[in-house]
Amino acid sequence: MTMLPPLGPTLKEKDATKWIASLSEHLAPGESVRALARFSTMRPLTDAIAVTDRRVIAFFSASVNKKGPLVEISSADIGQADAHTKFGGRTLTVHAPGQQSRHIGTMRADDVSFVVGQVNAIAAAREPEAPTVDVYDPFSKPWEAPAPVDVPRPQLAAPPANVDPFPEPVLAEQIASESIHGVVGASKEETKRLVPRWKSVPLLSVAGFFGLLAVTGAFDRESGPMIFLFFAAFTLVPVSVLCSIRHRATRRQAMAAGSAPVYGLFSRNWVPIGIPLAVVLFIVSVAIS
Repeated sequence: MTMLPPLGPTLKEKDATKWIASLSEHLAPGESVRALARFSTMRPLTDAIAVTDRRVIAFFSASVNKKGPLVEISSADIGQADAHTKFGGRTLTVHAPGQQSRHIGTMRADDVSFVVGQVNAIAAAREPEAPTVDVYDPFSKPWEAPAPVDVPRPQLAAPPANVDPFPEPVLAEQIASESIHGVVGASKEETKRLVPRWKSVPLLSVAGFFGLLAVTGAFDRESGPMIFLFFAAFTLVPVSVLCSIRHRATRRQAMAAGSAPVYGLFSRNWVPIGIPLAVVLFIVSVAIS
């Protein structure tokens, strides 16, 4: 008489005996069936489930001797099993770490606790995986100190001899001060006048004063020509002197730059012409008065 494994509440012994006989040809050497129960799936079509010490298999009882298991899940891929109500039936669901849950098939209400318990039993009974690190066992081998690892140390380069290792910090105020003084000095150099103000302003004031008197006197009906010539003579004197000063300054500037001087209209020496002309105008004004 064949020894039967634990059977589901709805499975009869005569059916289980036939299933074991047909399924034995498809078991691996040393593999044994731990439980049998009724089970159903649509694709592929099955009506039974067997839990072995290595895997969970579902098969169709009428053709298992020819086709063998149609659904197979290794115990290493089972972390936990449970049942969920789906489409009016109890669905066996298998969970595994790092994997998606798999809905295997449906069970009868009386077989739920039996099937789930048997699947969880083989999941808990599987052998743990071999450790990936070397675990020290004091009873199997003596302890040995690890060999020291010679790690080359980076050599620090010495600072150059001509470089001060502790340079004095440059203050932002000093930089700003030097920049400001440099800009001011450049602007003064660029805007340096050809003739100093203390020379040009008095001469221009005198020339402007007499020129204004000459223009105003020209509108006098009785002695307009005399007044105009008289003050025009005094206007020519400071204008001629200022042009002579500009003439000498332009020549000195060109000599300092090493270039030929370029004289404008008011940078020529008008003294040889302006002073005699002023004398002539003065004499004429006195003569017609």
